[in-house]
Amino acid sequence: MSEQNKQEVQEVQNQQTSTQQQVEQQPQKQTEVNQEAQQEKKSEKREQKTAEKKRAKKEKDNFEMVVNFRRAFMGRRTVRTRRALNMIRNIVKRHFDAERVIIDPILARAVSTNGKDKIVRKVRINVRKVGEKIYLVTLALKSE
Repeated sequence: MSEQNKQEVQEVQNQQTSTQQQVEQQPQKQTEVNQEAQQEKKSEKREQKTAEKKRAKKEKDNFEMVVNFRRAFMGRRTVRTRRALNMIRNIVKRHFDAERVIIDPILARAVSTNGKDKIVRKVRINVRKVGEKIYLVTLALKSE
């Protein structure tokens, strides 16, 4: 082979390697762009979900739920009623982000219908928003 042919072969090989490098770099750039786009989509979805949760909390002006007093039965009998009412208070604070919870006296009587040491196992309550971060908890009628 002549020197010209050798040079031409080397030039062709150099061009091939440079095109291979370019081809290898392009998918990397594309995958990086795709990954960035996917991350942006995920962050947007997260923001939308948090916004929906905030809206859902705001929409909880009148809500009905069932409270199970399983944990109120642990410990002494004499404090069961007090523990049950505190459970109601804590559950409403947790679910509604309330600062003050007002429990209706009828609900308190319904919890301890059989006496202070013999409380009911479950109670259906109705939570109503009275003011900003102030909620009124009443006994709910069974909806059948």
